[in-house]
Amino acid sequence: MMLFESFITRRLCLLHICFIYLSSLTRKTVISANLTAVEDRSVYLPCNVTFPAENDAISLVLWFRGDSGVPIYSLDARNGSIYKAFHFTDDILGTRAYFDLTSKPPLLKIAPVRKQDEGEYECRVDYRRARTEKWRGHLSVIVPPKNVVIMDENGKKVEGIIGPFNDGAFLSLSCEAQGDPTPAVTWWRNSTLLDDNYSLTTRGIARNALLIKRLHRDHLMSLLTCQASNTNLSLPVSKSVTLDLNLKPLEVRISTLKRPLSAGQKVELVCQSSGSRPPSRILWWKGREKMSNSTSSNYDNMTVSKLTFIPTIHDHGKYLSCQADNPVIPNSALEDGWILTIYYLPELRLSLGANIHHDAIREGSDVYFDCNIQANPWVSEVGWRFEGKPLFSKTKEGIIISNQTLVLQKVTRERRGRYQCVAANVEGEAESEEIMLRVHYAPICKPGQKTVYGVARLESVDIRCEVLADPADLTFYWFLNNTFKRIELHSFTTNETVSEATYKPRTRYGYGVLSCWAKNEIGKQKEPCNFSIIPAGHPDPVKNCGILNRTITSIKIECEAGYNGGLKQMFHLEVFNAPLKKLQANLTRTDFPTFDINHLPPGTTFILAIYASNSKGKSHSVALTATTLPAPEKRTAKIERPVISPVLGILIGIVGALVLMAVLIVVLMRFRSQEEDKGSVEQEIVNKSQTSFQKERDDAPDPDAREPDVIPASVIDSYERNGGIGRGSGVYHTAHNGKGRPREPPGLLPTSYETSSVSVELDTQEPAMFVSHASGAVRRTNPASEYPKIDIYKQGVQPDHEEDDSNITVETPLMEPLSSMAGRHRVTTVSDRSKISTPV
Repeated sequence: MMLFESFITRRLCLLHICFIYLSSLTRKTVISANLTAVEDRSVYLPCNVTFPAENDAISLVLWFRGDSGVPIYSLDARNGSIYKAFHFTDDILGTRAYFDLTSKPPLLKIAPVRKQDEGEYECRVDYRRARTEKWRGHLSVIVPPKNVVIMDENGKKVEGIIGPFNDGAFLSLSCEAQGDPTPAVTWWRNSTLLDDNYSLTTRGIARNALLIKRLHRDHLMSLLTCQASNTNLSLPVSKSVTLDLNLKPLEVRISTLKRPLSAGQKVELVCQSSGSRPPSRILWWKGREKMSNSTSSNYDNMTVSKLTFIPTIHDHGKYLSCQADNPVIPNSALEDGWILTIYYLPELRLSLGANIHHDAIREGSDVYFDCNIQANPWVSEVGWRFEGKPLFSKTKEGIIISNQTLVLQKVTRERRGRYQCVAANVEGEAESEEIMLRVHYAPICKPGQKTVYGVARLESVDIRCEVLADPADLTFYWFLNNTFKRIELHSFTTNETVSEATYKPRTRYGYGVLSCWAKNEIGKQKEPCNFSIIPAGHPDPVKNCGILNRTITSIKIECEAGYNGGLKQMFHLEVFNAPLKKLQANLTRTDFPTFDINHLPPGTTFILAIYASNSKGKSHSVALTATTLPAPEKRTAKIERPVISPVLGILIGIVGALVLMAVLIVVLMRFRSQEEDKGSVEQEIVNKSQTSFQKERDDAPDPDAREPDVIPASVIDSYERNGGIGRGSGVYHTAHNGKGRPREPPGLLPTSYETSSVSVELDTQEPAMFVSHASGAVRRTNPASEYPKIDIYKQGVQPDHEEDDSNITVETPLMEPLSSMAGRHRVTTVSDRSKISTPV
């Protein structure tokens, strides 16, 4: 019901307004204007409303369109203030229109504007008292292009990035747009106008076709924009595409220095190409051979390819090229390369001269070699080698070198061996294969053979005779030459160039010289191989042994070798730790009796036993004693000095002064008392002096026993506890008592050891020391004993009765039958040598 009443009231109001309009046609003022609006945007239609004086007011505002007598918009203020007026719109405008009285002039805003809003508009203003005013204008509504369509040559819509197109190809694009009025369609490249010619299709659509005859790299990622516009009231409608191109490589070059290459040495070549899109493909060619051992990397607009290969001699003169192309663009390849120059070591081939048969060369023949050379660059020098050593031209010796030829005149057996030629160029030095020159010659005795054999009577010995000969088909002969006659031997064996005879001397006349001959097809041996057969036995002991150097942990001794007994001998050293009574070390030398003993404990006494041996047995031992130097003492105590403060120093000074004053007072008092008792004090002093003199006289030693060199008995006790061996570096000499153990010096007790029985002599010129039990000291006696004797028997003191020699067994080189030692024992004085040793 309420809606119906509102509708009726609205209609009645409009009829009333129309009545007023018709009644006032004869008294209006008209203002005209032309307006243009863009569809879907806003338009403001002005209405010249003059606000009246205080005694007048606006009562009604009406808007009309075209010839229609019905207002499309009304503002009714008849019942009140204009600012409280009622606003009414028709169904066409609806909520799109609003009359704004606050603006100057007041405006009718239509938003958004539609094409059907185009036409004549009239605004009428009625006042309560003043005459009516009108404004009339024409509104034109422009319909701009809604969309722009870009198509390729096939009529397919394109947008965004298009392509890629090949470098040098043509491009055809078309752009269409539709609007009212007909829009202008143009092509732009970035901000540059390319084409503004357009045409209308049968459907009334504006179209502009763009044709680029040849694309080049400047078009890469170019922005092509098609714009359509039919008014300046709005921005043009546009659409853009971006061109993507495939580009040819601009350049290709081998960046590695074009230089000669060395055969057999790996080389890396680098080729760079730029300007290609996508990155270029790089191929390597060597002549017509495609090389595959390459890798490529892309850096921005550059492609880098690395080729690794090992050139050979056969690559010399071939064309090496680097080829870059874009696979999607035909005929886009670029190439760079150079003709290879290959340096290589000389290739040598050694051969015997023509008409020379290798198997028919004898001593006295002429031989020559040819060295065939192939090299790049050519060799700077040619040389020859014989058995790996340089060979030079010596005309007097029949050696002639001429360029690449070696001539050996009247060759001898000394010239047989391996020959090769050598040559050098900038690449280095090369050698040919070796040729073994074989020279046929008669047998000769091979040097370096054993020529002396020590043999006992009725002992068999195998004597080896080896000769040098070519050919090796030999016949051997053996003879024995002694003082009386020459005897041919028939019992021997032969194996090519070696013959062995087994010989046994049965009598003393069986010793002499065995001679061995051989012959082959070249001839008979001129000089025989001679072997001396001599009687053999044990080696003699070493002699003149002495200590060369001593340190904290090492001792070095040196001896002279004795007679080897006719056989090869070796030298042995046994080191016994005296305090621990055990074997410390065992050394052997095959050349000289010189020994370096290392890793020894410091400050320790050792017994050193040296002897020689051969296949027949061993010699008597020679014993020395030596002591390593003591280790240095370590001082780690830190002395701290007291620090006296100044206050403490003042206090000490005051106390000292008081003490000094007290002492002076006491002295003064005592001086006065001494004056009184002077007589009694002097007598007391005399008595004390006599008593002291008597005591000194009673304690004075016996003048007969007064000696400058008296050693306390404690020294002798320490000497006995150490086994009679001091810590000096002297050499001790051995003295035997004829029963397998040394004589005991007076006053010294034997000491037990875990080693064999041995006595040593002290290498010093000091007189012997004897113990005087009565006095408790050791005194020197004249004449001095030359060598103090020490017994280190394991079983302690032995009985003084005689012992059977047959009960003594040789256990180590320090022990041997006494029957063999008795004849060889000798005593050497100190004057003979400062350091003396004697067989035990």
